[in-house]
Amino acid sequence: FAILVVAAVTVRADSGAAPVTAVANVTGNGTVKGDRVNVRSRPSTGAEVVAQLNKGDSVDVRGSKSVTEGGKTREWLQVALPASGKAFVSSKLVSGGAATADGINVRSGPGTNYRDIGKLAKGEKVEVVKTVGEWSQIKPTANCTGWVSADLIEIAPPPAPAPVTEVVTPPVAAPLPPAPAATEVKVVSTDPDVQVQYVIKTGILQSSGRDIAPYQLMTEEKNRLQHRRDFLESPDINLDRYIGKTVRVQGNEKWKRGDRYPIIIVDRVDIVW
Repeated sequence: FAILVVAAVTVRADSGAAPVTAVANVTGNGTVKGDRVNVRSRPSTGAEVVAQLNKGDSVDVRGSKSVTEGGKTREWLQVALPASGKAFVSSKLVSGGAATADGINVRSGPGTNYRDIGKLAKGEKVEVVKTVGEWSQIKPTANCTGWVSADLIEIAPPPAPAPVTEVVTPPVAAPLPPAPAATEVKVVSTDPDVQVQYVIKTGILQSSGRDIAPYQLMTEEKNRLQHRRDFLESPDINLDRYIGKTVRVQGNEKWKRGDRYPIIIVDRVDIVW
């Protein structure tokens, strides 16, 4: 049975922004279909251009939105900003190539009037390109994103999950006498009905109230309805402080045949701003 990995991206609405009519769950790798394709700071044809892509460039797609402008609806894809993208931070908040505070806005230009395109956590390393006055231009970090018209990107289909196979260490030959000790058998999984793969998913983290796992990853509420994506557990991370927040989780996902939902063993969690 196949598992489709999807993610939901939450973006705050700005005053005067085009109305959002729908939110789709689109993630994966994409390829640019045109030349000099604009990457904008917001899903709008009037938003600032923060980078340009050329035909054949690969992009990391992290989400999508349907936006209505001037009576017409356009699909937009949120993508990781390329290294050539414009990214600026206040020079007062960067020292020694690292952020000095939490939640620092990364903006599309040298001023607070420019849109934020990402955040920096305290201690996060940045590569400063140049500093002019009170603003430093940096190379975009992994959390910096922009928006591209969806009709200019071709999304690659998700790869089929690799089958879970049993791996057995062959016995080690030894001279006689004496007889060799029994060789330990190492097994990846003894249950052929359990599918395991590494995933990255986004949603709202909540307590589950179930015995199967203490937490769950939910979709954004729409028409007073939410849907569960996965159950979550983490032996190394305290997930309580993320309850009610939109997060991106990474880890090994286990899905047993017959179960309605898989369980992600979380080894990393990031807040989606």
